[in-house]
Amino acid sequence: MEAENTFQGGPVLVNGIQRTLQDEDRFNPRFKPLLPEEDEAWKELIKCGGAGEVADTAEQQAKRYETANERSPETHPGLEEFCYGTPDVVITCSMDYLIKTWDTKSYKVIQEFEGHLNFVNQVVTYREDQILSCSDDYTCRLWKMGARGTTGKLLFTYWINMYPMKAVCALPGQRAAVGGLDKTVRIFSLVTGCTLFRMMGHKEVGPDKNFFQLEGCGSIFSVLHLRQNILASGSDDSTVRLWDIDTGKCLSVKIGHQGYREDVGEPGVGWTLSERFATVTKMCHLGKDGLQFASCSYDRTVVIWNVAAGSQLEVLKKFKAHGNGIVSIGYAGKNTIATCSGDKTVKIWKWDEEPPLLLCELKTRGIASDVCMIDDDTVFIAGGDATIRIYNWKEERDVTQFYAHDMTLQCCVPVLPVLPARAHPNQWTEVPIMYQNVTYPENEEDSRAALEQMRKVLYNALNYSEV
Repeated sequence: MEAENTFQGGPVLVNGIQRTLQDEDRFNPRFKPLLPEEDEAWKELIKCGGAGEVADTAEQQAKRYETANERSPETHPGLEEFCYGTPDVVITCSMDYLIKTWDTKSYKVIQEFEGHLNFVNQVVTYREDQILSCSDDYTCRLWKMGARGTTGKLLFTYWINMYPMKAVCALPGQRAAVGGLDKTVRIFSLVTGCTLFRMMGHKEVGPDKNFFQLEGCGSIFSVLHLRQNILASGSDDSTVRLWDIDTGKCLSVKIGHQGYREDVGEPGVGWTLSERFATVTKMCHLGKDGLQFASCSYDRTVVIWNVAAGSQLEVLKKFKAHGNGIVSIGYAGKNTIATCSGDKTVKIWKWDEEPPLLLCELKTRGIASDVCMIDDDTVFIAGGDATIRIYNWKEERDVTQFYAHDMTLQCCVPVLPVLPARAHPNQWTEVPIMYQNVTYPENEEDSRAALEQMRKVLYNALNYSEV
């Protein structure tokens, strides 16, 4: 399966060749502006594509994505060699505000990462030894993994907006995408922390004459970097959308999850939100270089998506996988996925069969939150009952189960070892990509709002008194 070129050139530049003088500086008699030839920070912004006179051509845009290794996990995270393998470490996050790393040989804690002030909703790996997380505390945070027994190191806190953040993923060029209850997909710089793009399609435009948007839907619950400059997002407006992260443009919108239909029962008949559409809860790679991926939904279905013509969504297949809403889906091996559901089961599927073949059904004590691959026989289950459960699904037996956090686990992510197929002296882009359509001071407004909201929350907590 050959991917088409998705580079169409950089965005229209919103910053010129010289720094714009802000009002607070213009009216400050003590302020002395730098000469253009002395403004090193602005020169760096021009170098990174965030300012200048002429937008990048498609060739210049593609050049920014080049790494010494053509098959880089930064630009092609969906390749099979970056999905399939036996992890050394698994990362978990929880409603207890903590992130933990676990040794997959002994299943002992390696490190704890403490700093979030509310539920941690998702974690992803970043550049081999770092972790990117998002939380209901309005932030994303960047952490560095270290030796066993040491405290996880917080590198950076990014204040996003005054709403809980539900999904995050790393992007090429030292950027990240994040979405949450503000109904906006944001691209922000991991170097400066500033917002580069606000993509508000889920909030503003939707199916059925914007029915969902008028009903208040549009919150983002899943984001997935497919390849190079293409990002997928899933929302409670029932759509999956593809975005160009370099221009902020929406490339494709599709509904794959279409509600309970006739199974909704008499109380739900006529209610569009449950009968005809459903929230997209999670997406995962299938080892197909981002040209195919899977999503799951509260309507009990899994959809396998095909990305045609580089950036157009097509439903490849859809099947009912559970008797209740599906909360998570994960890669479990070659052409194999695992699903977690409100029916208190985890199921393993051979998705490329017709119809998809159920390989294993495992009952869980509570509702499992997430699942990932340990090896060809074994999965790691993050439990809603605060446990980790290691299960050999081919032999249908528990390897181990233990309490891992003080509250519900939210997510689990495998960290694959650096094997020859993945090893290269330079897997990563060297120069940050700063394409943007949001300028100062607008690119800091949301962060300021998040900080102010957290100050109010902490003040109210510290000064609480019963009436």
